[in-house]
Amino acid sequence: MPTSFSSLPQLVTAVKAATNGTLTTEPKEIKRIRTGGLPVGTNNQYFTTWDFVNGMIRDHSTCTWYSLLITFEDHRFSLDQCCALVHRFDYTYTNFLRYSGFEEMAALAAAMSKHLPTATTREEAVKAVRAFLAYLNRLAAWSFHYFPWDIGKHLTYYTTASVAASPDLSRRVHVTNGRKVRMTWQPLGISVVATLATKENPELCNDVLRELPFTIIQDHAVVSGESMYAWAPVISTAPVHVKERQCDAPVGRIRYSQATGNKIIVQYGEVTEDIETPVLGEIMPEYEDKLREVGRAVWKSTFQTKEIILLTMETMD
Repeated sequence: MPTSFSSLPQLVTAVKAATNGTLTTEPKEIKRIRTGGLPVGTNNQYFTTWDFVNGMIRDHSTCTWYSLLITFEDHRFSLDQCCALVHRFDYTYTNFLRYSGFEEMAALAAAMSKHLPTATTREEAVKAVRAFLAYLNRLAAWSFHYFPWDIGKHLTYYTTASVAASPDLSRRVHVTNGRKVRMTWQPLGISVVATLATKENPELCNDVLRELPFTIIQDHAVVSGESMYAWAPVISTAPVHVKERQCDAPVGRIRYSQATGNKIIVQYGEVTEDIETPVLGEIMPEYEDKLREVGRAVWKSTFQTKEIILLTMETMD
């Protein structure tokens, strides 16, 4: 990949090419740091660097560039004001990540800071920011998958009692008959049918539908309980009309988190969080047993084996 670009469109083309190359293939930077290929870390160990990198990549996408995207789309701010924020908010992250082996990402970020002020329209700038955010989300997805979450078995609660939030079923959202999609997990060979909340959250669902079909890496939640998520190749800032507390949701609920990486989230059992999340749809009840089988396999993949499980999502009409 070139280290310099003559224009913002040329830069966006390069960013999209880098993103497409990591949908189902691990980025070389992630592999290098997780296998100890980068001699960075105090006392001849690299776990601490890996830990820092994993958190910073996630924050870089969810807290920095997603916030920048919302700002670029907000016409209360001039394009010049938006561009002035990029280097200020980005540099601390990219400078450390560059030092930690992410030279390509840092070069692309620096080029974004340089070329965004040359955008001829706000739309051109927004497209560029969206492209770079999609690239960062892919790095975050792969970093999350390979992080050694099984270290948590040494830091468990003394009690065996459930830590789940108390559900209030009166607050459960009812999804009306919307567009049907198929979700398939390989190599498990398990498919389910889901109904999207196209009447409850039409703009959000349309953002997802426009990108179907896609295949992405599936991972398991590490905080909220029996839930799975996958970073979608979608960048949505759509208005959300209907949210639901996770603890109130039924098995099979599909959520969508714009602010934490544009993740598709599937609940297959008990969760611990009472946080409200946008409703994307629900998997039909007759697939509950299959869904639990997928959940157990994905839990094992994320926490133990690191086997790649891929989710394909496609329309049925």
